[in-house]
This record gives sequence, structure tokens and C-alpha cells, in this order.
Amino acid sequence: MKMNYQNRLEPFKSYHVINYTFAKHLHNQLEVIYVMSGECTVTIDEQDYPICKDNMVLIFPYQIHNLSMPVNCELIVQTFEPEYAKEYVPYLATCVPDNPVIHQLENDCIDAFMKADAYHRQRKSKSIVQAYVSLYMSFLYDFMKMKPTKTADNHSIIPSLLLYMDEHFTEKLSLDILAKELFVTKYYISRIFSKKLHTTFSDYVNKLRVQYAAQLLINTDLSVSIIALTSGFESERTFYRVFKNENRLTPLQYRKQRIIRQ
Repeated sequence: MKMNYQNRLEPFKSYHVINYTFAKHLHNQLEVIYVMSGECTVTIDEQDYPICKDNMVLIFPYQIHNLSMPVNCELIVQTFEPEYAKEYVPYLATCVPDNPVIHQLENDCIDAFMKADAYHRQRKSKSIVQAYVSLYMSFLYDFMKMKPTKTADNHSIIPSLLLYMDEHFTEKLSLDILAKELFVTKYYISRIFSKKLHTTFSDYVNKLRVQYAAQLLINTDLSVSIIALTSGFESERTFYRVFKNENRLTPLQYRKQRIIRQ
């Protein structure tokens, strides 16, 4: 089936992920993860939550989160602007889900989620997709208890750093650029990566680019060369090397997973 290219910054996005990990990141949209099969661990604000088939996870804007330890795991991830779930807007500035994982979902909730995914892929109108998102979010709202957000550390630039990288990783990035944008030294940013995020700047930006490329490989029919450039890599050769080092599969081998599962 022909897949359409999805703009990374569009107000609603739905994509499939197979056996993949996500680095720590945050963004200004809500995110909902549905586990189609297998299991993995989602970490939100330093709290680990094991998830498995038919679980759903709700992540609020600006919550630092990542995915790890996938085992035969296929996910559908949807990210969207708050306008798609208006009943949550009053809570976004002051609260987060007390337990973001819903283990027992009503069939109507899953059906609405899957229809939002299908109609988005078919490029149906925004109002149709939004209606189904609003419907399944209403089901989640009935299950979800809220708790006040922790007081932010006003001296930490980590949220600003991760948000900037999430919005710009497909562009040219360097420690010098980040330092200029965040009004700190590049040595300070380098220490944040090593001491707080337990990685290096280059490894982190490559992780963001590879995980975005993996989404495009599974969800579109774009050529590998186009995906390499779209994801921020300067050459296809570099893309192949970094992708295989991260996944132990070449981009084409990774793409075949979609064909096999279809």
C-alpha cells in the first residue's frame, strides 16, 4: 500500500514503530502510545512503566520520556496539538497523569484510536481525524486521575535543550549552535549530555535522526537516500553506518519488517 509522507511538525501525526527504542526527549504536543503486540518499557519523568499488548499510554506536553527494552514490540504512536483533546486543556499547565498507563481498554476506545490512524493515513479531513481523537481521549479521561506537576527547576536548561533538539534535529546542529540559542557555553551543554543524559551530543542527535528515519522507513515509501537527507544526515553512507550501528540492521532490512508483518 502506498504511504504518504508525513510532515514531522504537523498538528497530528500517527505512525507505526517496530522493535525500536527512543532517546529521552520532550515536545509541546500530547502523545498517546498503543501497544499492538509484544512489550517494552516507557519512562516518563524518570519513572519506569512496563507496557504490553493492548496497553495505552498518555504523555502530556513537556514530559521527558523515552522507550526502551522492546521485545517483539509493535506500537502505534500518535502525537497531536491540545486542540484535538480540548477536555484536557485545563489540566495541561498544572497537572500530569498520576498513572499514564491504561491496562484495560474498552473496545470502542481502541476502535476510535485505530480509525484516527487509518483516516490520517488516508488523508481524510482534519475534522474527521479530530473527532476520533476526541472520542478515544474521552474514554481515557474517564480512567485517568491527575496529579499536580512537580515544581520545575528554574535553573535547569534540560527541558529547553531537549525541546530545541526535538524541533531542529533534522537541521545542521552543533554544540556551538545550541550554546548560542540557549545562552550558555558549549562546555556546559556537553556536561549536561555526559552527566545528566548519560550520552554524548553526537550520539544523542544521531539517535533522534535514526529513530525519525525508522518511522519513515516503516510508514512511507520514500527512498533510503531521501530518508537519509530528510532525517538530517549529510550523506547516505553516514546514514547506513549510523543506522546499522544503532539497529544491527540496514535500513532496507529494517523496512522489510513492515512487509513481513503485512
